[in-house]
Amino acid sequence: MKTFVYVYKAANATILTKKIKAANYKEAENFLKKKNINAISLKQEGYSIIETLTKPTSVESEELVAFAQLFAGCIRTGLKIKETLQLLSKQLKNRLLTEALEDIIISIESGTSISDSFAKHSKIFPNYLPMALKAGEASGRLADVLDYVANYLEKTDTLKKQVTGIMTYPIIVSSIGIAMLSLILVFVAPTFKKIFKSSGKELPLPTQILFGSSEVLIQYYPTILAVISLFILLFILINRSPTGKFFIHKTLYTIPLSGPIYKQVKLLQFLGCFEILVKNDVPITQSLIVLEEATENLRLKQIITEMRKDVARGLPLSGALVENKAIVPVMVSYTVSMGEKAGNLGESLARITSFMDKELSHNMKKLSSRLDPIITLVLGMIVLFIAIAIYLPIFDLMMM
Repeated sequence: MKTFVYVYKAANATILTKKIKAANYKEAENFLKKKNINAISLKQEGYSIIETLTKPTSVESEELVAFAQLFAGCIRTGLKIKETLQLLSKQLKNRLLTEALEDIIISIESGTSISDSFAKHSKIFPNYLPMALKAGEASGRLADVLDYVANYLEKTDTLKKQVTGIMTYPIIVSSIGIAMLSLILVFVAPTFKKIFKSSGKELPLPTQILFGSSEVLIQYYPTILAVISLFILLFILINRSPTGKFFIHKTLYTIPLSGPIYKQVKLLQFLGCFEILVKNDVPITQSLIVLEEATENLRLKQIITEMRKDVARGLPLSGALVENKAIVPVMVSYTVSMGEKAGNLGESLARITSFMDKELSHNMKKLSSRLDPIITLVLGMIVLFIAIAIYLPIFDLMMM
């Protein structure tokens, strides 16, 4: 479908510009005739080469947070949904987001519900948003729903930044360390090797290990690069197969140090989404379907699928959680079970989500405090080994 821009004169003599979706120019023209709109101009929307090249490929989480907050604020002031979306499409800077909003406006004008209009843009908006909007429309609490969504998106964005911040330092330091070690082995070690070999003296063991590593790297670097490339290709191929991808996603939970953090992050995202849907009166089965589609990790998706099947058979919601203690802590499954029995599942999810959020922040600080000394110690040992390997032969030459 293509986007066409048309200009027409409204009943109050105001000149307005709007957009419609159509397969071609003729179809757009026929659509306007059916609506009794006498267009002053009608043309297909297009962009220059520069605009096309600079067009963003994604919408940042901060922009979605701002969108949800502004959307909720406008609805609370009494603006209608269509007016709000038109206002936001002009204020927001991300062209991918504004184009999506313009398309949503067109869909709403053609009679499509707001939830279905947003569902067409699942690559931009979270999968749970259309269902939450549908519940908000039905209950008349659309602004409250949007506030829930905005708060959740803000928490998720903060969590993402925290995880990124923790992992950035180790990755940068490790990369610099590997690069410096490679430079020493390729360029520095061979020079010292020539000097020490000319002395005719037997080299100490650390020096032999250093020079041997240098020779292996210089002589077999094509083979080493080929092996690394092969492993990367193998990983990509495994990740493309359903079985292999499931194995990788399952393994992510068991990696030392980062595994527990990864498990808590994914579980917190699941519980947060579940809380939004349940608190806004979305049926449990429908909520689980949305969560099943929105969850990326196949191991957690499997658990959600089991939960959905259990609910469909009339079994307790928490059964699948209890059976997967390696992924879901007992406290989580117990809280969900109690909330289900007491009829206040939304409040129970809110309590456990808040608790896990605090616990995750604490665990991430602990992880950071452990990673930094480990990386510093490893790099220090490498530097010390290189220094010993270089200076021992120098001391021997000085004693001659």
